[in-house]
Amino acid sequence: MKRQVPLILCFAFGIVMILTQFSPHSFSQGIYEEVISWTLIISPFALVLATATLIQTHVARIQRRTDHWQYSFVVFAGLITMVVIGVPFGPQHQAFEWLYTNIQVPMDATMFSLLAFFIASAAFRAFRARTFEASLLLITALIVMMGNVPVGDLIWNTVLGWLPLEDGASKARQWILDNPNLSARRGIILGVSLGIISQSIRIILGIERSYLGGGD
Repeated sequence: MKRQVPLILCFAFGIVMILTQFSPHSFSQGIYEEVISWTLIISPFALVLATATLIQTHVARIQRRTDHWQYSFVVFAGLITMVVIGVPFGPQHQAFEWLYTNIQVPMDATMFSLLAFFIASAAFRAFRARTFEASLLLITALIVMMGNVPVGDLIWNTVLGWLPLEDGASKARQWILDNPNLSARRGIILGVSLGIISQSIRIILGIERSYLGGGD
C-alpha cells in the first residue's frame, strides 16, 4: 500500500492535469484552479520538511565533525534569529528588514561575484582556439561582448571602419542573438520539452518510481 497509493494518486492527478490543459470548459478550469490551491496549501508543509531536513543534515555534520562543521553553527544562528524575529513581528519589522538588507543581500552579491569568476575561468578554457568550433565560438563571443559595452562600437569602427555599417558591434551582436543563438536555444528547449514529456509519461504510468525512494 505504501507504494500503490502514491502511484494511484500520481496517475489520477497526472491524467486530470493533462485533460485540464486541453479542455477550455469552465469545469476543467475550475478543477485546475482547485489543484493549484491545493499546491499552495501543501507548499508550507514542504517548507517545514525542507527545514527539518536542513537541521538534520547539519546536526549530523556537527556530530561527525566533517569538513567545515563549525559553519553549521552559523546556519543555526541565522535560522533561529530570522525565525524569532520574523514569526512574531512579521517580515515588515525593522530588524527583519535590516538583517535581510545587510546580511542576505550582500551574501547573495558575493555568491554571484564568485560565480562570475567561475564563468570567466570556464570561458577561458572553452575559448582556446584549438579547433574550428572553438575558434568560431571565440569570435562570436568577442563580437557579443563588444556589442554589450559602449566602447564596443568605437573599437569596431576603429578596426573595421572600412565597412559601411554604423554601430557595427551592436548590430552584429543583435544579429547573432536573433538568428544562430535563438535557433540553438529553440532546439535545446524543444529537446528538453520532449524529455520532460517522456519522463512525465513514465512517472504517470508508474514506470519511473525513483521519487518513491527506490526501485520496484
